[in-house]
Amino acid sequence: MAERQSVLLLSGGLDSAALAVMIRPALALFIDYGQKPRHAEAQAARAVAKHLNIPFTTVSLPLADLGGGLMHDDAPLPGAPSPEWWPFRNQFLATAGAAVAVRRGLSHVALGSVRGDGDRHVDGSLTFYERLNDVVHMQEGSVEVTAPAVHLSTVELLREVDADRSLIGWTVSCHRANEPCGDCPGCWKRELVLGEYLPSREQ
Repeated sequence: MAERQSVLLLSGGLDSAALAVMIRPALALFIDYGQKPRHAEAQAARAVAKHLNIPFTTVSLPLADLGGGLMHDDAPLPGAPSPEWWPFRNQFLATAGAAVAVRRGLSHVALGSVRGDGDRHVDGSLTFYERLNDVVHMQEGSVEVTAPAVHLSTVELLREVDADRSLIGWTVSCHRANEPCGDCPGCWKRELVLGEYLPSREQ
């Protein structure tokens, strides 16, 4: 399932790392948008791309003044659907990825949302990506926005690509800090996912 004409937004987490294996993009892109764990994420994303021999680049998108939630200042915004919610984050990131795709002569931008992300915030849902794709694709450049693993859980995605410990070991998941805090949705999810995936892989 290669998408050689894709820019993949590579956060350094489990989902986007596994998606990199699945689609083998033309370019992996890390975006520093002011998130608290950006240094660890950037290091992880670069290591994953090198591990998979995928060209890698970074861009800075200063969104800190618009942020909220655990990845920003530990203070969820009023009415936030989840503690880590950052308003319109995936819309901003997908747009930046599409702009990079245009500059590189590529046709797709891929994001690593998985099944269940849409339960926590709308911009992780299939409907969101379908509608965002309509808006982006109609514009000059005709870039398509995709979420190739949105129908899979993280465990299913890891199994789909047969992710090994060497790949998983490069990834990071904490929402709060550059070292795992052990007490955020990202750390909790990582523990649950790997607790299910790794034993089943080694049987």
